[in-house]
Amino acid sequence: MSLRSAFVALVLNQMHAPYRWNGKGERDNGTGPRVFDCSGLVTWAFHEVTGVDWRATANTDVLLAKLDAVSEAELLPGDLVLYGKPTDADHVMVHVGGGVVVGASGGGRTTLTLVDATRKGASVKAFASVRYRRDVIGFRRLPFRS
Repeated sequence: MSLRSAFVALVLNQMHAPYRWNGKGERDNGTGPRVFDCSGLVTWAFHEVTGVDWRATANTDVLLAKLDAVSEAELLPGDLVLYGKPTDADHVMVHVGGGVVVGASGGGRTTLTLVDATRKGASVKAFASVRYRRDVIGFRRLPFRS
């Protein structure tokens, strides 16, 4: 299995994991479910499959600025879709194929507990189109070696 395929599989395996602001894949209270925010899911899964650890330094703005851009027509499973204002990315999802995106969504700065996540319906979830939000600002490719 390629690193790209392993990354997509790992992201998909986190479906329904709770959203937590600044969550980077740590377990709630050390033993509960893994918790993620949008960039935390991307950087955690990338670290798991490549060993490269961007969790402390790569938020959505960094992913937008530092990764190679691709067009929507060039999207491959495992590429990133970024949302927000042109100079201020505030959300990232993973394209998993067929225009479908998956990511930690529905939360925000006030989503700090599992109760908050449940109340807001905030979790790792799928949307049927990369344009489920109108504010798409770019598509980026992670640097997989295989």
